[in-house]
Amino acid sequence: MTSAITNQIIDEDDDGFDWEAAVREIDVACQTAKPCTPRPDQFSHFAPTISNFHYSKNKKRAVPSRQSTLDKFVAKAGPPRPRSEEPDQDRAQGDKGVGYIDIDADAAKTWIYPVNVPLRDYQFAITKKALFSNTLVALPTGLGKTLIAAVVMYNYFRWFPDGKIVFAAPSRPLVMQQIEACHNIVGIPQEWTIDMTGQISPAKRACFWKTKRVFFVTPQVLEKDIQSGTCLVKYLVCLVIDEAHRALGNYSYCVAVRELMAVPVQLRMLALTATPGSKQQTIQHIIDNLNVSTLEYRTESDDDVSPYVHNRKIELIQVAMGQDAVEINNKLSEVIRPIVARLCAVGVLQNRDYQTIR
Repeated sequence: MTSAITNQIIDEDDDGFDWEAAVREIDVACQTAKPCTPRPDQFSHFAPTISNFHYSKNKKRAVPSRQSTLDKFVAKAGPPRPRSEEPDQDRAQGDKGVGYIDIDADAAKTWIYPVNVPLRDYQFAITKKALFSNTLVALPTGLGKTLIAAVVMYNYFRWFPDGKIVFAAPSRPLVMQQIEACHNIVGIPQEWTIDMTGQISPAKRACFWKTKRVFFVTPQVLEKDIQSGTCLVKYLVCLVIDEAHRALGNYSYCVAVRELMAVPVQLRMLALTATPGSKQQTIQHIIDNLNVSTLEYRTESDDDVSPYVHNRKIELIQVAMGQDAVEINNKLSEVIRPIVARLCAVGVLQNRDYQTIR
């Protein structure tokens, strides 16, 4: 279902504004708005929720809960302008030098979620959150982080016709899995995408940064291209980081995000991980390093996830050690034998059989 929503540019400092009346008018506008023309059958349209303002009866003013990033883009959206294969870097300069990319105001009235895959409530809910806030998604392996990332990437591809979207992952299998989802599930055109590794020369990568819109890169390539200036950072609107638990210290993810925040750029951050860590301090470091504002955490035992977790059967298969392993084991045993004898002599160890010590 598609619904159109009129973008309201509201001055939050106007104390004389009748917020209660504004909320009523927005509700009426949503109920009477005409549906937009639906896209092909493989997609379903969902408008961003109109609950952009949470109204409290105890206050005269509404408390804004909008994501400022997308609102700034909408506020600056103007009439369509001609497209260019090689964007002018200066054209991406907004107020005080802060970059912004024109938004397609009509496309931004809706967001698209695919119906060619089974609907899982937790995936839908996480996707909806990730579209409008910088989100760390902690979801066990095999439960659909790839789909969430693909839907977020596709909607930013729609909303910002000149914007660039980056997916970063440290391994080739993860990159190829995401490329397949973006092409086959949500339908991002292949001519706009490029898979860039360190095997591609910096000169070629510089050309691709100008002519492509969706990039699949390693963390190291992203870091180097941002630092060298070949990555057109002013045009980035969405950055997806896979294996986000690596974002600690001076890992390439951390360096790249720090460089982007120093520009600064206005972009959506989506971080994905199956293993965020067990220590609160570690998770907080990841959140801080990736500029995350929302945490979406699920375990296999959560009510909305458990129906999709398959029972696992663990089978222990014992195999004999190879000759090389036997020789190494014998050498280690010879090394520890006198040490075990001394420890037994002073009563530290009771077992004198050094070959069975664990």
